[in-house]
Amino acid sequence: GKAAQPGRGWVVVLAQTLEPDALVDSLEAGRFYSSSGVKLDRIACHNGQFEVQVAAEEGVTYRVDFIGTLKGFDENSTPASDDPLKADTLTRRYSADVGKTLKTVDGPTAAYEITGKELYIRAVVTSSRLHPNPSEAGEFERAWIQPVVPGSK
Repeated sequence: GKAAQPGRGWVVVLAQTLEPDALVDSLEAGRFYSSSGVKLDRIACHNGQFEVQVAAEEGVTYRVDFIGTLKGFDENSTPASDDPLKADTLTRRYSADVGKTLKTVDGPTAAYEITGKELYIRAVVTSSRLHPNPSEAGEFERAWIQPVVPGSK
């Protein structure tokens, strides 16, 4: 039916094999990215750099936003609803320090130099191509890379 809308997005998994256990292991380890149309050639984190390479398509432009939260962020939050019954079941509203854009790069190749001040960094790639079956008007094709936690394995 109209409510299902399959194919709007998917995940791409880095796994040794296509066996179910290998796929689940990779998903649990965060070795995947989510996409609604943007394909990636490479994701790497080494030597203090978080790098993204888009499988660029002719006639399409790309923007890579590196998003994260820095140590010492404003931890204050408020309920997402004034209704006490709803407030317990909803997430909270956090400060602008949480999940802020740390760097933006226009183009299919981008790198972020890790400073050590980050609790996490993730990349969101947005293309100039409108999604063919959007969940909201004006939605562009994107890819969301799993967060990198500096110093973790």
